[in-house]
Amino acid sequence: MIILAVLTLLFFSSNDSASRNFEAPAAAQSPKEEIAKGVVVEKVVCRADPAQSYALYLPSNYDPSRKWPILYGFDPGARGRIPVTQFKDAAEKYGWIVVGSNNSRNQPSQSSVDAWNAITPDVAERFNVDERRAYATGFSGGARMALFFAARCNNCLAGVIAGGAGFPTAIVPDASMHFSIFAVAGYEDFNFPEITTLDDPLTKAGIAHRIYTFEGRHEWFPPVVANEAVGWMELQAIKAGRRARNEEFIEAAWQNGLSKARSLETAKQPYEAFLAYQSLVDTFSGLHNVSDAEQKVNDYKNSREVKDAIRDVQQQITRQRDLEKQFWMLVAERDRNNRAESREAFSQNNSADNRNEPGVDASVRLSGMLANWRKESDSADDNGKRRVARRVLSGVSVALYERGIELLETRKNFAEAIKTFRLATEVNPERAGPFYYLAWAYSANGDKKRALENLRTAAGKGFSDISAISENKAFDSLRSDPQFQSIVQAIRDKK
Repeated sequence: MIILAVLTLLFFSSNDSASRNFEAPAAAQSPKEEIAKGVVVEKVVCRADPAQSYALYLPSNYDPSRKWPILYGFDPGARGRIPVTQFKDAAEKYGWIVVGSNNSRNQPSQSSVDAWNAITPDVAERFNVDERRAYATGFSGGARMALFFAARCNNCLAGVIAGGAGFPTAIVPDASMHFSIFAVAGYEDFNFPEITTLDDPLTKAGIAHRIYTFEGRHEWFPPVVANEAVGWMELQAIKAGRRARNEEFIEAAWQNGLSKARSLETAKQPYEAFLAYQSLVDTFSGLHNVSDAEQKVNDYKNSREVKDAIRDVQQQITRQRDLEKQFWMLVAERDRNNRAESREAFSQNNSADNRNEPGVDASVRLSGMLANWRKESDSADDNGKRRVARRVLSGVSVALYERGIELLETRKNFAEAIKTFRLATEVNPERAGPFYYLAWAYSANGDKKRALENLRTAAGKGFSDISAISENKAFDSLRSDPQFQSIVQAIRDKK
């Protein structure tokens, strides 16, 4: 195996196990083998490391006699079939191999590094991949890993399709990055501000990029977006000389984009039309005559509707950040009040008139804030308030989940995990997940009564993962309890 580079994971902290090395993809090796084409293969075990595996899609016309573009996928929950499934239609259309790690996940970070080190040589050994046209994709933490590998593997990747997250903390875009970026976020994704504000630093660094938004939350983007991303990468490959110029392909792609822009104009969506024309100019400059699209961009840019829309997006971002800050400040204030209350009686003045005074009944104000967010989130109208409310609710939920799981599984600090997941149940009282984790934390902390109460609540709210309960050793002390058995049986009966 030819090692192209051995690098250190700089964006992780020095005490993170992920500070070990990883390797860039190796050049193609033999032998090759027959694997089903035109279908999603959910598990291919790596020859050199049987603990590692990946999902796979080979185009139905795959022929080992020629080289093929390759896309490496990283899901934050080690579900390799998801990126492969999302990209299989685009892979079939454009002739790409797609693999998705079944081991990489958000935590520990080293899992993604180990997956990279195992998968890239295994794929190069089995298939005839075009090392000049290797790409990576990921969602959330998986997107950060994809961008990290691209930034640190000595130009081993031609592009990254990043969904729901941008660069890792210690990496900033710079002119040394010679890969293209297609960054995606749902309108209601809590990382929407992070993705949309990437445009300026990427432009300054001279990195070819496209920012793409869609109707969705913090989730893997749908196949239609995957198809858009792969088509865009094909055009970037032509620009960079990685793919032979094909006038018929360029013209078809231009006409498709132009048709979408004109449809948005017809639908009286000036801001969306402006973005579509701007994308045409950015994507096709150097490939096609873009003068008409440039004129459209200039016309729209000066219109009142587009200026108002741009201002609205900026205001949404500001409001989201303000609300998130208010939430965590109220949580901290309530914690301080609770600690004080354990030493002496809480303040006697808890009247509604004083709710907004600093330090007075933060619990009431926090409950009111969450209730208001949920109300705005449930609105039937798709507007800025609803989008911001949904972003904030999902953002604080994910932050609490990540912190709670770290406390529960890594630090074994069950008391703090209980506090964290109790707060998560306040944020999303209708979801089953927080109650399941709260039951886990109580059981691990030796409180059987509360563990059963919360497990019952989780079941009542639709929790249905029997294996998560049966395989979790934290519940071992409850298994002989008739109440526990009744809860498990009720879950089974609903299936």
